[in-house]
Amino acid sequence: MLSVLVFSGCAHIVRADPGYDPTGDIDLTKMNFHMYSPVYSNSNSSIFVYNGAETNPPTYASPVTSVIFCDLHQAVPWLPVSDVWFGVVTWITQPLAENMTIQGNVSMTVWMSTPDEAPALSGYALGLSEVDSLGNPIGESSYQYYYAYGNVLGRSPAPFKLSFDVNRTVTKGHIIGFFVFVGATTQGWRYQVYFDSPNMNSFAELPILSVPVPEFSQAMGVIIMTMVLISLCVSKRSRNKHFASSG
Repeated sequence: MLSVLVFSGCAHIVRADPGYDPTGDIDLTKMNFHMYSPVYSNSNSSIFVYNGAETNPPTYASPVTSVIFCDLHQAVPWLPVSDVWFGVVTWITQPLAENMTIQGNVSMTVWMSTPDEAPALSGYALGLSEVDSLGNPIGESSYQYYYAYGNVLGRSPAPFKLSFDVNRTVTKGHIIGFFVFVGATTQGWRYQVYFDSPNMNSFAELPILSVPVPEFSQAMGVIIMTMVLISLCVSKRSRNKHFASSG
């Protein structure tokens, strides 16, 4: 069951779109991560899903802070050890009002820290997934990851940024989930994510042809949200790699 709880892999997919113009202008659009409302959190505080991700500026003077425990045990294909515990945070959009073509380099920044001692090895992945209106995964996720021996995060909040190439059209009515996935070799290792504030704003910058993301209504169905969570699953494939050794 754990393999269907987080995100669905790494791929760069283009869907046929009659309105797609490959010669059109591509604008860099900033999608800020908000806490309009919590969608889901599990009992051991290792999975959190929030409304939402869209272009409105940060909401709060002080950042929203989530404390996540790496308490789910799962083999992670992009970490070179088998005993890894992880925790994940996802921000989701509303269903798209129009098709959205993402073409080029996506940059994602998330503010994080940890209060805990360094594990033997830790790492994080930043990326995005697409699901349909019923929560079924569409294609595979796109993401980039980084890991290091020891502590990959610091004691003080700092922005962590990764980029990955995306070439796909997300269909009208579908939902995009932006995720931060952190794994460590120590069970229960904690990390904190900060967002939705001007001084600690977590966000993604997407090269897209339009910005068809409606404002949040607070009324999205709980069943759909639960299916969105379930559909974001751990991939057994990886294409983007970034590694640092403490030695």
